[in-house]
Amino acid sequence: MTSYQPLLPHSSNLPGQGPYGRKLSVRNKISLCFGQALSFVVSSLCLFLVVGWALLASIPALIRGFRKEREVFEWDNHARYRKEKNTCDVTYYAREAGFDIVNEEVETEDGFLLRVHRVVNPRHEQNDNARYPVLILHGLFQSSGAFVTSEERSIAFWLSEHGGYQVFLGNTRGIFGMGHTTFSRSDPRFWDWTIRELAMYDLPALVNHVCDVTGYSKIAFIGHSQGNGLAFLSLSKGLRPDLGNKLSLFVALAPAVYAGPLTRGFPFTSLCHLGWRGWKWVFGTFNQFRKILKNPESDPWFDFILAGVLDFIPLMRYAYNWVPARPFAFVGYVMFAYLFSWTDAHWLKRRKTKVFRFTPTPVSSASIFWFCGANGFAQRQCIMDTSLPQWFNPTQFPPLAVYYGGEDYLVDADSLLKRLENKEQVRLIRVTKLECEHCDFYLAANAVEWCFAPLVEDIEKTRTDILQENDVIQERSLVKPGVGSA
Repeated sequence: MTSYQPLLPHSSNLPGQGPYGRKLSVRNKISLCFGQALSFVVSSLCLFLVVGWALLASIPALIRGFRKEREVFEWDNHARYRKEKNTCDVTYYAREAGFDIVNEEVETEDGFLLRVHRVVNPRHEQNDNARYPVLILHGLFQSSGAFVTSEERSIAFWLSEHGGYQVFLGNTRGIFGMGHTTFSRSDPRFWDWTIRELAMYDLPALVNHVCDVTGYSKIAFIGHSQGNGLAFLSLSKGLRPDLGNKLSLFVALAPAVYAGPLTRGFPFTSLCHLGWRGWKWVFGTFNQFRKILKNPESDPWFDFILAGVLDFIPLMRYAYNWVPARPFAFVGYVMFAYLFSWTDAHWLKRRKTKVFRFTPTPVSSASIFWFCGANGFAQRQCIMDTSLPQWFNPTQFPPLAVYYGGEDYLVDADSLLKRLENKEQVRLIRVTKLECEHCDFYLAANAVEWCFAPLVEDIEKTRTDILQENDVIQERSLVKPGVGSA
């Protein structure tokens, strides 16, 4: 689908068995460090240019935003939360809202360790496993922290309190400092993945974990943007369609299957001209550094060492740690609003800094190439092969609910709905179009009124334990009582 394919961990390339598991030699470590330093400088310059351009382009919008009066909501307890800390600790926000978070760890089949945040509601009975489980997964450059920054009206807490569910917040690989069973985070092999690996390994691991710890054979799944894009990919034929047997419901918020019109403008139109070789020059190690070393062909691992498979623009990670929260949030917001056209127009102003305590999160350079590079998502306009007659197995695909925004220009939900109607035999239980932007489904001040209540309706009418209980009751009502003998 693109000119880059990760080095898959098949049996002949397991750690300690061939190039995939070889320890780096001193020569390779030196070349890696030198190349990473050079690419760090080049990628940082690119970031400065984008941020500078975004700041200039956003001046009119920022002026209008300062002049605009924010809507006041009767339910908003501003006095309670205005002094809340800006932190990257999800547990802090949970406790401020009257909940708690338990950190859980999941291992994928290819050795990555994932962080899962389990919401604890002190108002629930101690036997919380009796409550129906819901797994929520974040989008690109985000994390589970996105679902806890709206105080008690956060989607994670609201579904726990008002839906009565066990809520699990999943994270894909590399987030919250999570590592690997074999590779360190500084090892380029740690960053050798794209959305295909997230679909193949991460999502199944998260779903299996929730099923295992709760004892439920099926759970409800809610994915936002990339979180549902990788689910669509995972459920497709030839990948992990069997995963659908463990989902009672699939909710797609801002479905990221088809690219929206935003991806047909700058900078996506420039990035799509970069092949993998050119991408490595800007966002990875310098492949040409091989020329100063002797006999590179003698080392079968050498090509991969210089492949540039690292986290995307690491300066963002350092800026997150060094720059104070408010300035970082201001610059981060301007950049993301410019690149992805999602703004704070519908948010509570005080929540914005909290949101950018969890945005952006580390992403592999190879993954961004999959989205933006030559023959990537932005150029092909779809994460799937549109020439295929059918993507999904109708007997395994779970009931689907789609929520999309009329002001969302990053993804194209209409094309997905057309494809589902004409070629895919899936059970579509809800299609809701809201006049909102890409992240407003959980960040907007009115997100509760817009979509949280319908989410509960969707979960309730598809949850398997309720359906099974109703079937038993129905069967019993059809059985006539026996006639006793005199």
